[in-house]
Amino acid sequence: MELVLLTLTGKSLGRHYIAMFESTHNVTLKPTESWREALLDTRVMDLFFTVHRKIREDSDMAQDSLQCLAQLASMHGPIFPDESARVSYLAHLVEGLLSMINGIEMEDSEAVGISNIISNLITNFPRSILTALPSELFSSFINCLTMLTCSFGRSAALEEVLDKDDMVYMEAYDKLLESWLTLLQDDEHFPRGCFVQPAVQVFNSYIQCHLAAPDGTRNLTANGVASHEEEEINELQEDDRELFSDQLASIGMLGRIAADHSIPLLTSLLEDRVTRLHGQLQRHQQQLLASPGPESVDRKVLDDLYEDIHWLILVTGYLLADDPQSETPLIPSEVMEYSINHSTEVDINTTLQILGSPGEKASSIPGCNRTDSVIRLLSAVLRTSEVESRATRASLTELLSPQMGKDIVWFLKRWAKTYLLVDEKLYSQISMPLSMAFGADTEGAQWIVGYLLEKVINNLSVWSSEPELANDTVELLVTLVERRERANIVIQCENWWNLAKQFASRSPPLNLLSSSVQRTLMKALVLGGFAHMDSDTKQQYWTEVLQPLQQRFLNVINQENFQQICQEEEVKREIIATLEALCGIAEATQIDNVAVLFNFLMDFLSNCIGLMEVYRNTPETVNLIIEVFVEVAHKQICYLGESKSMKLYEACLTLLQVYSKNNLGRKRVDVTAEEDQYQDLLLIMELLTNLLSKEFIDFSDTDEVFRGQEQGQAAGRTVSAADVVLYGVNIVLPLMSQDLLKFPSLCNQYYKLITFICEIFPEKIPQLPEELFKSLMFSLELGMTSMSSEVSQLCLEALTPLAEQCAKTQETDTPLFIATRHFLKLVFDMLVLQKHNTEMTVVAGEALYTLVCLHQVEYSELVESLLSSQRDAVIYQRLADAFNKLTASSTPPSMDRKQKVAFLKSLEEFVANVGGLLCVK
Repeated sequence: MELVLLTLTGKSLGRHYIAMFESTHNVTLKPTESWREALLDTRVMDLFFTVHRKIREDSDMAQDSLQCLAQLASMHGPIFPDESARVSYLAHLVEGLLSMINGIEMEDSEAVGISNIISNLITNFPRSILTALPSELFSSFINCLTMLTCSFGRSAALEEVLDKDDMVYMEAYDKLLESWLTLLQDDEHFPRGCFVQPAVQVFNSYIQCHLAAPDGTRNLTANGVASHEEEEINELQEDDRELFSDQLASIGMLGRIAADHSIPLLTSLLEDRVTRLHGQLQRHQQQLLASPGPESVDRKVLDDLYEDIHWLILVTGYLLADDPQSETPLIPSEVMEYSINHSTEVDINTTLQILGSPGEKASSIPGCNRTDSVIRLLSAVLRTSEVESRATRASLTELLSPQMGKDIVWFLKRWAKTYLLVDEKLYSQISMPLSMAFGADTEGAQWIVGYLLEKVINNLSVWSSEPELANDTVELLVTLVERRERANIVIQCENWWNLAKQFASRSPPLNLLSSSVQRTLMKALVLGGFAHMDSDTKQQYWTEVLQPLQQRFLNVINQENFQQICQEEEVKREIIATLEALCGIAEATQIDNVAVLFNFLMDFLSNCIGLMEVYRNTPETVNLIIEVFVEVAHKQICYLGESKSMKLYEACLTLLQVYSKNNLGRKRVDVTAEEDQYQDLLLIMELLTNLLSKEFIDFSDTDEVFRGQEQGQAAGRTVSAADVVLYGVNIVLPLMSQDLLKFPSLCNQYYKLITFICEIFPEKIPQLPEELFKSLMFSLELGMTSMSSEVSQLCLEALTPLAEQCAKTQETDTPLFIATRHFLKLVFDMLVLQKHNTEMTVVAGEALYTLVCLHQVEYSELVESLLSSQRDAVIYQRLADAFNKLTASSTPPSMDRKQKVAFLKSLEEFVANVGGLLCVK
């Protein structure tokens, strides 16, 4: 290939440049101006397309050639002299790509490579460049993208049916859907409506692949025969809404772009499936009444309906609402606009009647065609929920699908966060039907809050043995009370008070719920307690919710024979239930309730430390005790002023001292011991990290949230966050074996902790005991050289403040100064001699610059040693020039911010010029 390129361009691209093509898929290409003549020559790109056509039947070589094309599709930076050059380059790339795709019958091995080319092209070229393409070429590209997306989607569905190990089409389909998402998020740059028809096609294709025959093709093999292995395959998979969340987000966005098509389609399909489900359940009920004996039920029809409903609800959830990460997610603008555009055709009374009649078929209500389509789609889900609830009351629970139950409450939670009590001030325009149905002070909002609360209570009664469904249900409950406006309606419902009393008294079926579900239920009940109530009502509420918890706990631990009975199952259940409840209370912390909850929880923490002694040989209980501290620190430390923080630090230090004493010299010899140690160590590190987080996130200029309470003086007390954390590090570091670091979550938490410590308390590191210091340095080296890129990046981030600390003290004989000299070579080698993720160039560059400032002589020696080892005079000279240019901007290097910025800019060019030069395969 190099000989051909030499002929074409008059210069060899060189083996080091090929090495750049061989790096990871996601690394983008940013060559310098010196490559302009070679890479902007259209013959070079044509050559790569030609080479691929010649070798595409060899799957290994085809992947390499497609990776080269994907790199060319990602090209950006100073190589382009102006915008016109970028447009010309992109136009030629798109023409070559379309010619290649249209001229071949695609091999399986090409799918991922082609999707990477398209993804890079869409991600790296600005919208202004894409829109500057000739309109016919742009249309052809979008049509090709549409065709490929639908085709890859069908092939991905077939891979699932056949349970293939190598899901190449699924990977390619995911990549193309991500590309659509990128395009659609900037759709204002493109001609209005240009994506509507492609969106309809991709949306329809997705729905078809996920519905059963005859409407869809789910579980059909290539010859149209149904697969019978679905149940077995599904049991091996995680939840679809997690597994396919990225796909669903893209499909939801495509559905919004084509809302006029997708919303009525989803409504029609969902109403049809729910009507058929209702009919099936009625038929089984009649059979049971006619023949009460055991019945062999053919579940094939039911299972197909449940699976259809499952996917329809998931798509509906992603179309109508975004993932509710923020506290106030907004109704998507496309959905709002769709509702507004059709509002003149809507009869609001009929719309509200359909919304409030989930027990009726929407089509049976007069004037149903004049309803708001967004509300009618919600009503279809509520109808599904009602059919499920009525089936449970008719003792048909065994015929129901817990998965459908999970989908319903997941959707209702997602929907409620966005639509329920919609805040009109957040929108430039508002749909009147949505405002009148779900706005503040509307009957619709009050009705639906009551309906959702009733749904929660029914689910917790019927589905207590289904932990995932119960968990989704209590998460819906949290959504109903986490915003004060919604909570104000909830607490007016008699059902809410009954639920609170039932939970506080540990009555069945709530006491049968899993501990994690009980924790979240406690969180919801505490959040509800901060709704607007008069003081007497509020006092009554806390008396009914929190006081029983405190009283029962004290009754148990204050028994004279507690030490003797502490391992009895009933006593342990009570202790564990209390600890879970405390975690739930901590999780309910908000800025306006932290004062009440902190004081309540602090009363428990000292008793919890006492329990550490009692249950020291019961790891699961010890872990739960530590978790209470973890949650209190996580949720409350950022709101606490000095005196309250001191109280928490003291409690945490005492906890660590007891933990350390109980584990001193302890040997765990059973098979599960390391797993146990892993869990409690993880929690200890989370606790220390949470305490450190106050240095980054602090909302407490004073103890103002506690005003009116006795402040107490922090003066005279000596416990600080540094004391607690460094004491904890003394416990953790000696226990961190390389075997334990094989657990990813433990490894990440460990390195996150030590990086925080180096960043926040760099002056404390030289004061560590010798063995502890050596262990920390070894951990940093291990993390940089043998762990994931994420861990390596954390270690590099830790080096910079340590080197700055050495520069500040100017002591050249300390163990830390000597250690930083060793790290200089490691970071130098990483940047110059090893392949590395280019995202780490900046963080490694910052570390390198600071280390060079400390060890200028050693850095010069490293450069000289590297240059003297080069036998190729051309490579020697290129390296020498690159190193001279790298340090020219900061000579001599000093701890000056401007110099560091200049160095990092030069380093980016350095890596682009010589990256891969010394990393030949």
